[in-house]
Amino acid sequence: MSSSTSSQFTCNVCGDGFEQKSRLERHMATAHPPSAPSAADVENVLSGTQYPKTKEDLVEYASQKASTVDQELLDLIKSLPDRTYRDSAEVAIALGELKSRKKPRSAREIEKTEKPSARGGRAAVASSLISAATVAKVLSGIDFPKSKDALVQYAGHNLDNREKVEYTVEVLKVLEKLPSRKYSNMADVEYEVGRLK
Repeated sequence: MSSSTSSQFTCNVCGDGFEQKSRLERHMATAHPPSAPSAADVENVLSGTQYPKTKEDLVEYASQKASTVDQELLDLIKSLPDRTYRDSAEVAIALGELKSRKKPRSAREIEKTEKPSARGGRAAVASSLISAATVAKVLSGIDFPKSKDALVQYAGHNLDNREKVEYTVEVLKVLEKLPSRKYSNMADVEYEVGRLK
């Protein structure tokens, strides 16, 4: 690598310079890989939908926004388990199960163990129940693996950044209820958040 001032190809993320385009492309793929869609991305795409909705309803709703929806994100919504979702929190839980490669629960299992949010949809955020997608928004940019305490500390730094998310205090309360262990990725955190009652 050489400095960006004498190189023909410059990384627009870190400023490193490269003499060959192929080396820049390899650098981008290894040093700055595109992030996989998160539960927060899915919640943004599905914002405005009225729950309950079946998987097919969610796919159709997201497909109507096809000009603004990334194909990888649409494919992720299409991969959701085939069931009816009562709110965005249930969608986030299903995504967490998919990402952690755990066997998705049936709608009957979810109904037996979890209550739908009091307000549903994007309003599924209250101090007692907050969506995994909102937690993902507060924790966006964090590097894994992290301990529970490190997650709480990272979220605490966002108290000064009201633009990032307006529910940081509630997210902190949720993170403090998580089991004390190492979390390997956001899906791992989203899954545990989904298990909280």
